Amino acid sequence: IPQTYNIEIKSFSFRPNELRIKTGDTVIWTNKDSTRHTATSDSGDELDSPLLSKDETYSHAFTQLGTFSYHCNPHSNMKGTIIVE
Repeated sequence: IPQTYNIEIKSFSFRPNELRIKTGDTVIWTNKDSTRHTATSDSGDELDSPLLSKDETYSHAFTQLGTFSYHCNPHSNMKGTIIVE
């Protein structure tokens, strides 16, 4: 049964910044900052959220195994990783 996981974007960081999930699971990012953020793949186009304003969300269902590293486009020091097992 697919699970849903939540990542908070808060204080210019992804919390948690590393998440292990299974194929078919969905991750929902919620921006808790007043600053706009994205969840954007480091390589490829697996994750490509719009700029999220405060309390906006972006969700993605992961259908492939692998490690998906991502960042915030306007704030490249913000990094996260999804590991799909």
